[in-house]
Amino acid sequence: MGILLILWVLTGQLLMAETVRTNEPAPVGRPPLSQSRGQSQRRVEKSPAKPPVRQGPLPMLRQAEPKGWVWVTQTVDMARQVGNEQSMMTLDGEPLPSMLRRRVTLGMVLDDEGHIATRLIDVSPQNPPAAVTVRSMETRSVKASFIGMDLVSGICILKAEPSGLTPGKFYTPDPLPLRMDIRLYGFNPNQRMTPNASSVYTNPRRNIYEGQISKAVDDIRYLKTSPIYYLTAPPLTAAQDGSLVLGPGNGVFGLAIYDGSGQGRHLVYPISRIKSLAGMIISSRESLRYGWFGATGMDMKVGPPSPTYRASIDNLGVRIVAVAPDSPADQAGLRPRDIILSVNERRITSYAQLATLLRQFPPESEITVRIRRGAETKVLRARLVPSPALEPEQQLLTFARQLESMEDELKRLAPSDPRRPSLQDRVVRMRTFVSAITAPAPPEIRLRVFHGLEILPLTPQLMRYFGVSQGVLVTTVAGSEGIGRIVRAGDVITRIGETEVTDVVTLLNGLGGMGRPIELTIIRNRVEERITLN
Repeated sequence: MGILLILWVLTGQLLMAETVRTNEPAPVGRPPLSQSRGQSQRRVEKSPAKPPVRQGPLPMLRQAEPKGWVWVTQTVDMARQVGNEQSMMTLDGEPLPSMLRRRVTLGMVLDDEGHIATRLIDVSPQNPPAAVTVRSMETRSVKASFIGMDLVSGICILKAEPSGLTPGKFYTPDPLPLRMDIRLYGFNPNQRMTPNASSVYTNPRRNIYEGQISKAVDDIRYLKTSPIYYLTAPPLTAAQDGSLVLGPGNGVFGLAIYDGSGQGRHLVYPISRIKSLAGMIISSRESLRYGWFGATGMDMKVGPPSPTYRASIDNLGVRIVAVAPDSPADQAGLRPRDIILSVNERRITSYAQLATLLRQFPPESEITVRIRRGAETKVLRARLVPSPALEPEQQLLTFARQLESMEDELKRLAPSDPRRPSLQDRVVRMRTFVSAITAPAPPEIRLRVFHGLEILPLTPQLMRYFGVSQGVLVTTVAGSEGIGRIVRAGDVITRIGETEVTDVVTLLNGLGGMGRPIELTIIRNRVEERITLN
């Protein structure tokens, strides 16, 4: 028995040695061992094995975790992104499946009070996130409230309730370097962003990638007093939006912001700038607005070539129609009929391009505007101020109220008051500006902003009920000024003077600027009344 055991062990060792020798490369000029023993006289050519191909940057070996980061889970209503559930249907007529999806991103705890900086999708000040929770590796998920966001960078500030979260360890060199080697702490670049209901990532794995950043001195959002950076490496994907950018000692230097334009110019906001933005949002309890210039214009139309005119891009630009008094554009010297050619050396060929570009500047940004005035080219410099309101409709209302206030002040001044000529000029320019920005607005918005009314057209059934052949039904009356003093919700307006009211356009035309007495014919409680508004 002992002899058999010894033979079995020796046989196994010989087989192992044979396997090792077989896998070793044969010396030059000598065939492999298997061929020399006559096992196979045919040489088999084998292509060398190809190394596995990896997508994206190579992660570094696992290191110590940075402090103060959290998972931020956001509930996203997919129906809201494509319209609403009423506008969708299934092919088989069955009820729609749930359109709620969860998205997980990273966030950074800024202080002991539980304020968190992060990036969310499908969010605006008027459309805050429906449900947000945060969780660290040491705590359970807790609810977080949305305080506000910076409209330029898209950075959102949340407040965890209750907190119990550990603030991060930050790296804030002074002065900030021109460029720096960093480590990117975030999710796998190929992670799916919108998993289905059966595959929701609640705690995606984090990886660390080596990279570099450099100051984004040519970016329009760059401020000398508060610079931002380009992420030059590694390449970023949408799944890594909001990743932490780490400096020496795993201190958080900033947040990476994914560039959705496809140009690959991903940004890094240093933690010093993020804390400054967060402080303003927390103290005001509202979102931060973008910079405002204070001028409106129209596209330059290129005419057909002639002996004195050559159609080219050099003739394109934005012709200024109106400038708001006391605005940055007014203080810079911009005038109506000037043609804007470029902003910060970026060529401008349409008003839509100009408006989009200006909304990317934060307040206090200094911009250089190149214009053409007649045959002369000038360069103007302006410092932007916060926009008067967040939404276009709110801006219309703000400007309309400013105009009313200026007109009231003008009425109170005596004809001999030395301040009257200057104020009268400002009122005229403000009227022109308000008229210019109001004209493109839909009539429903103009009616709501300037008269405080919302209406509905009359259906045949409503016409029979009220006993009329035309008119509009007042559904909402906001305020008690102007027409709001005499009209109530539920009234039907049929005439203004001798003009029939059939829709919102005829109602607006009849109301005009409300600078004269007008007579309204209304149906109230199914009884016709005539009311004069002075």
